[in-house]
Amino acid sequence: MPGVAHPDTVAAAASAATVNMAEVVVADVDGDRVDDVVAVERSTGKLWMYAGAARAEIGTGGWNGMHDLAGGDFNGDTKVDLIAVEQATGKLWLYPSVGKGLTTRVEMGSGGWNGMHDLVSGEFTGDGKADVVGVEHSTGKLWLYPGNGAGSIGGGGRVEIGTGGWNGMHDLVAMDLGADGRSDVVTAETSTGKLWWYKGTGTGLSPRVEIGNGGWNSMRDLAGGAVVGSADDDLVGVETASGKLFLYPGKTTGLDGRMQIGTADW
Repeated sequence: MPGVAHPDTVAAAASAATVNMAEVVVADVDGDRVDDVVAVERSTGKLWMYAGAARAEIGTGGWNGMHDLAGGDFNGDTKVDLIAVEQATGKLWLYPSVGKGLTTRVEMGSGGWNGMHDLVSGEFTGDGKADVVGVEHSTGKLWLYPGNGAGSIGGGGRVEIGTGGWNGMHDLVAMDLGADGRSDVVTAETSTGKLWWYKGTGTGLSPRVEIGNGGWNSMRDLAGGAVVGSADDDLVGVETASGKLFLYPGKTTGLDGRMQIGTADW
């Protein structure tokens, strides 16, 4: 296995206080240059960050009303912010990071975002600015909304990077495998349970490559980020049957064998 998972992340993810989490995100929210695990607690609607020996609350109740959480530096201050869609309004909100938590949210996109699913954030164009990619329910197309680095996305219009058929995929993940500075898309195919890797080209996606055979329908809340500290991003996900959180270290050709980093009840 290439590298060892960061001890703070592993210790926090195994917290006994963790019960029934959702909307898992891997991102450096606290600004220490090590990716953290962020998730919503279903029972309370609170948002928790796992970045050390104990988890820290960074969002009070109400997060059960949000979906499609993703992390990226959208305002250009080098801190990783969170974005999320508000179910009641269909608005897309930006929650800027202040280094140890989140500050007052700012609307990034008016109503209509409930028409999208599986939003992810990454550097898909290679310009160093966080972009958003998501699937359109009505067409099954995959759309890219380029970020401007000043808190907005899609100002010049969205770009189609995947034709119909993406409704047949679940748990889209933005992660960089191959360490070329551009985000790729990794996702599970519902009909086969296979895990597919679509390498980013800067203007779209390359033909897909299978990096995990059947069985990925048994996982949920997949997320990607730099957990073990290697050049390639890593994948984390929750095993639905057991509630355990697993880490799959990334490598140039895909993923390495998994290791458990969170006890049951995730």
